[in-house]
Amino acid sequence: MASHIVGLPRIGPKRELKFALESFWDGKSSAEELQNVAAGLRSCIWKQLADAGIKYIPSNTFSYYDQMLDTTAMLGAVPPRYGWKCSEVGLETYFSMARGNAHVPAMEMTKWFDTNYHYIVPELGPHIRFSYASHKAVDEFKEAKALGLDTVPVLIGPVSYLLLSKPARGTEQSFPPLSLLRYILPVYKEVVAELKAAGATWIQFDEPTLVWDLDANQLQAFAHAYSELESSLSGLNVLIETYFADLTAEAYKTLTSLKGVTGYGFDLIRGEKTLDLINNGFPSGKHLFAGVVDGRNIWANDLASSLCTLQALEGIVGKDKIIVSTSCSLLHTAVDIVNETELDKEVKSWLAFAAQKVVEVNALAKALSGHKDEAFFSTNAAAQASRKSSPKVTNEAVQKAAAALKGSDLRRATNVTARLDAQQKKLNLPILPTTTIGSFPQTIDVRRVRREFKDKKISEEDYVNAMKEEINKVVKLQEELDIDVLVHGEPERNDMVEYFGEQLSGFAFTSNGWVQSYGSRCVKPPIIYGDVSRPKPMTVFWSSLAQGMTKRPIKGMLTGPVTILNWSFVRNDQPRFKTCYQIALAIKDEVEDLEKAGITVIQIDEPALREGLPLRKAEQALYLGWAVHSFRITNCGVQDTTQVPFHFSTIWSGL
Repeated sequence: MASHIVGLPRIGPKRELKFALESFWDGKSSAEELQNVAAGLRSCIWKQLADAGIKYIPSNTFSYYDQMLDTTAMLGAVPPRYGWKCSEVGLETYFSMARGNAHVPAMEMTKWFDTNYHYIVPELGPHIRFSYASHKAVDEFKEAKALGLDTVPVLIGPVSYLLLSKPARGTEQSFPPLSLLRYILPVYKEVVAELKAAGATWIQFDEPTLVWDLDANQLQAFAHAYSELESSLSGLNVLIETYFADLTAEAYKTLTSLKGVTGYGFDLIRGEKTLDLINNGFPSGKHLFAGVVDGRNIWANDLASSLCTLQALEGIVGKDKIIVSTSCSLLHTAVDIVNETELDKEVKSWLAFAAQKVVEVNALAKALSGHKDEAFFSTNAAAQASRKSSPKVTNEAVQKAAAALKGSDLRRATNVTARLDAQQKKLNLPILPTTTIGSFPQTIDVRRVRREFKDKKISEEDYVNAMKEEINKVVKLQEELDIDVLVHGEPERNDMVEYFGEQLSGFAFTSNGWVQSYGSRCVKPPIIYGDVSRPKPMTVFWSSLAQGMTKRPIKGMLTGPVTILNWSFVRNDQPRFKTCYQIALAIKDEVEDLEKAGITVIQIDEPALREGLPLRKAEQALYLGWAVHSFRITNCGVQDTTQVPFHFSTIWSGL
């Protein structure tokens, strides 16, 4: 039985790509040195997959910055402001589009669906002229071929590329990029022709927008695109890959009716309803790439359960037509758990990073073909049982508190006018009070002191004194600027989620669990493995310290539950909203302690709320309904009238 991986992390196990990129950008290394690091990473990835027994190994999933930007380069869709001369898109132009330069700004960057990865948004207008301007896909296929490896070149599909684009500057915002479909297909034909000439036998088109709620015109665009490409694709096996959610019945029908397509890839982790569509009818003779290993999270696969799913699907599509795969690219997980030496051993046994997920995929493929590794499956079953029964996971008090929430808890008992009156009497602020959004820039000295305290090179007393000195500077500066509501600057904090997660129960943190956010930017998402509670106050000491330095109100600064949830690897053994409720209750406890300490204004930072993408709107609205209220149950001793005003911040953009 065959196995397949949608895509792999490209940053390297020790963030080799990040450091090579930043060295190149700083002028400390040459383009050749950067390219050598990249080639080494690609080679290691391909060999890792081959050694693990993966049959369908992807190529062209590596990127110096972003796969959508790679496609923009391939199509020659370079905005005019970068002065590109219509030759092969080189690194200078490529990185100018990604990062800007001394003369022009970068292209817009936004979230890749509902992940924490960001892509560079193509800028398209009616007068753009497409041309084949980057041969990266073919070059990397040949590179793998030279290593003795046959790979499946991966391209962002033409329809998804256009649907994920925006009108160029100076173009009417009503302009539909999808109207350019007929102009980009000739470039795709050229790429396909070169891949065929180089010896490719399979090609993968990623069309993730098929999981959107598409209208008839958008669905028809898929049919038109692959009908136009059919003759060019003749002689190739064609895989259309979807991920991140269910397909609608209409999208499923459109996809499985596309001409010239050999196989279809589905996310069967987030796309549970897609299973019903497959059960109700799958095209005869076609391949099903079954995404049963989660590419979005870091939990070990329940191999026994996945094997049952695969065996059921095998009865529908045929024994030789099912390929075991990941639900999406493993780009969204950390690289390799072997690099984690500090994690709790029991918690570590529940996890699988990208390298481990590759092994899981192959183990399932072998088991489906009758060559089950009993020892591997037994170890996996023991870890699953351990997680279900571990006291580290369950906190009965937390579960009871969350379960006790009633519908009335989501509604306010007083109207906004009464609350505003109470707040004004307490604070006596001007009609348009001034404040700042939160943290002040952290100096080299501040970071050094924090690092030395973490490494136990200085005492707690020395650390507190250093932070106190920095907070005092920040407070005095704001007073000099006549700011009405002050902040303490947050010199004691690292990451806005990590800082709180480190003080909440139910969280674990990795040493090397880096995940690419964009370009060279990598993050280490916390792992929420159990019920969440707040053992003790988290911010009261620092806020109270700052309040003692001024007569003006100091804001208590908290990260909200939606952001903590969405910027973490979340447990998958209970609904996400339950975990969010638990975090909200913990933050509510912190709010009440801040109030008792005399803090009269509290800011809740929820930048994740600006990520209201179609896949998550209903879920986020549910979270917000609870989170907003849960911070206002009893404040300043006045039931629900709350004399403590709340500043809800999305930080980087408006809701």
